[in-house]
Amino acid sequence: MARQTLRRQADRISRSQKHQISRLAFALASLLIAVCAISLLFVGYVATRASEKEALKHQRYLFQNTLRERMLVIVHEQLGFSRRDMSVRRIVRDFDKNYVRQELKSLWSAFGHDRSMIVGPDNVVIAEAFLDYTHILRRPLSDTMEFMPAVAQARSLFADHRTRVPGGYSFSSIQGLDLNKIAALGFMLLDGRPALVSAIPIIPDQDKVALPDKEATLLVSVKYLDRDFFDFVNAQIRFRELQFHVGPSPEPDHPGLDIYDLEGLMMGHFTWEKLSVARPIWHTVIPIVLALSVTLGIMAFAIAWRIGKLTNSLQASEHQNRFLALHDTLSGLANRLSFNRTLAEAVNTLSLRPFALMHCDLDCFKLVNDTHGHAAGDAVIKEVAKRMQVVIGDAGLPCRIGGDEFAIIMNDVTERVGLQKIAGQLLSAIPEPIDLGNGEVAKVGISIGISIAPEDGLGPGDLQAAADEALYRAKNAGRGRMAFADHASPPPEKALDPDFKRESQKDKEQRVKRTAG
Repeated sequence: MARQTLRRQADRISRSQKHQISRLAFALASLLIAVCAISLLFVGYVATRASEKEALKHQRYLFQNTLRERMLVIVHEQLGFSRRDMSVRRIVRDFDKNYVRQELKSLWSAFGHDRSMIVGPDNVVIAEAFLDYTHILRRPLSDTMEFMPAVAQARSLFADHRTRVPGGYSFSSIQGLDLNKIAALGFMLLDGRPALVSAIPIIPDQDKVALPDKEATLLVSVKYLDRDFFDFVNAQIRFRELQFHVGPSPEPDHPGLDIYDLEGLMMGHFTWEKLSVARPIWHTVIPIVLALSVTLGIMAFAIAWRIGKLTNSLQASEHQNRFLALHDTLSGLANRLSFNRTLAEAVNTLSLRPFALMHCDLDCFKLVNDTHGHAAGDAVIKEVAKRMQVVIGDAGLPCRIGGDEFAIIMNDVTERVGLQKIAGQLLSAIPEPIDLGNGEVAKVGISIGISIAPEDGLGPGDLQAAADEALYRAKNAGRGRMAFADHASPPPEKALDPDFKRESQKDKEQRVKRTAG
């Protein structure tokens, strides 16, 4: 009996110890699961915060690029008026009221500039336009102090880049020059409304007339941040609830961007709806935490998969930003930044691979804008870009470097005969009528200047200058033509003529012999 009692007590102690071990193991397992769950929750929180910060960084970067692009559009619109020999003659040299009225009115009708003015050397406003009304007057600029910073900055830029020429002064070449070195660009508050402002000097384009030894006469344009502005921005980046507010941003971590005027003072800030990345992260993390009791391996795999997905998303966003930074949003072609980089790279590898540069300018494009409107001009640019891509194919890189200016870096075709053939195809394809819809068509021509490396230059500036000079001669010869940097322009119908090709080849052989001699 005593022996049975001792056995029962030993069994009870053994069962108690087993239960304690089981409870301890369960407690340790529970603690491990809890620690892993808390760790995963913490990782999820950190990943969410990091993703939101990175997403906000990319949004701000993209928005800044879009704002800069909009500012540069205004400068390009001004250059058609401010960079012209005729403007120097009829404004700086001899003030022509009718000419001024016509040109200021066109800035509103063609481009929607809300306000424009011409400021003389003595800071006197000599013409001012509100929408389609132009007022010829003489009033001190100090009456509208808001414009003083832009005018002062534009005068300083002009002084830094003006050059002496026979009979007076001119402006250094703007080819390859950052437009921030030509015009004063920025934001301002005008009559309590936020606006973009650009002040640019009136300068000659062909140096047939010189500027007097005075301060610059300036063209100042203003575009309010109205519905058209926000439509333009949203067309590029599609931010929801994009708004502008006067004053500093109250929430530094909120999606937005502070804006400063030309004096460096805080003017206001843009805000937009937060694009949250937290919800999809938590939808993945929470089921994983619940599945820890089954397997920790699945949880680890899911986290690795999710992190990889987030990385791919960020990489895709970065790739898109790089694409937008190097391409023209209207035509889809490479932009000036991409052109400059590609040209510099081609020059660096010139000893291994020769190349040629085509500078193209559309003929009668301004007439399309004036006759059919800005939207028609955009349609023409898009169609010209498509035709240019079809003709060029993989033989080169077509770029849009200005309003109606294009450049093509030819890598696979560098012989004159081949370049003449491609130029002839462009001269035939571009002038074909362009359907604008509603029974309307537009027709533009193209003039082409060609320089070949290293024959016409060893540096980007030399090659661009040679192509520009050839383009100038092609236009002077009647437009709708091509010209090499050192040869007269053949008519379009001769560009594909076999006899003309043989003559061009003989010319090339003679030049090689002369060079060897």
